[in-house]
Amino acid sequence: MLPMIRFDSSRLRKMPGWLLAVFLLPVALLLGWLLLARVDFLYPVWYRVLTIEDHIAHYAPQNQQGRADFVETTPTEHRRLFGLIVRAIEGRGEPLDEAVYHDAAGRELGKFLRAEEVGHLKDVERLVAVLTAAGWWFTAAAGLLVMLLWWRQLPLPPPAGVALMWLLLLGVGGMILWWQGPQTVFDQLHEWVFPPDYPWFFYYQDSLMTTTMKAPQIFAAIAALWTALALLFYALLYIGARRLLARSPKADPGKKISAGQAAQKAVPGERLNKKTADEDGSGTPGKAARTRRQKKKPRARRPRRG
Repeated sequence: MLPMIRFDSSRLRKMPGWLLAVFLLPVALLLGWLLLARVDFLYPVWYRVLTIEDHIAHYAPQNQQGRADFVETTPTEHRRLFGLIVRAIEGRGEPLDEAVYHDAAGRELGKFLRAEEVGHLKDVERLVAVLTAAGWWFTAAAGLLVMLLWWRQLPLPPPAGVALMWLLLLGVGGMILWWQGPQTVFDQLHEWVFPPDYPWFFYYQDSLMTTTMKAPQIFAAIAALWTALALLFYALLYIGARRLLARSPKADPGKKISAGQAAQKAVPGERLNKKTADEDGSGTPGKAARTRRQKKKPRARRPRRG
């Protein structure tokens, strides 16, 4: 005889909640990306923090592709060019092969990107499109899970469990960065993601794009900001989901009552029944009341003194 397989119903009830907790991760990352992309990933902030202006002044004159005059550009022009790249990888900008750079007087100096750089940015655009679409699919799935939990009164994971999940993810990521090094991780991710025949590594002396970004340092700063913003969005989504599920139409536990009140509710109208049992329809004492008075023991009379 085959052994019977028993399922823990309590664990099954928790599975949709944990699935929602996992799905909220890509949703939070998507929201963080969309917000940062609208503000050019705070490039003006990193421009000052990473001293990109000094970086350009140092490497632009060393350009070996005939673009040494890029040193004549201004910080405003650098921010404009970075914005062109951001809008291009988002699929909402002008063709990058037509991007040009200007000096302080507004005079056009030359093409900003080489063909290899344009090809790499198109690969990035395709990758961003795929990941963005996946993020929206996770968003739709998370919405369906919220509806399921709301209708079936299924629980979300406790805050401590969600915090532990985040700590594990951040801890594993931090250990990998510490063990392999940020540069090695950055290079390995590029080798996994991009086709082997397409160049993605550019020296400062060959690429105005890399020089303007001060890559990969700026990518590390953006990744840290993106992670922090995703954590904030995740917390807001989690709190919102908990409050929504608490307002489920079926989740009405009612008021807590004492044991005495519960006993009274179990036998409703008890006092009224006693009263009506002692009275007949005319309001005069009924038979039951007269019988009780007759059964009462008569009071003993005190002897009279002579």
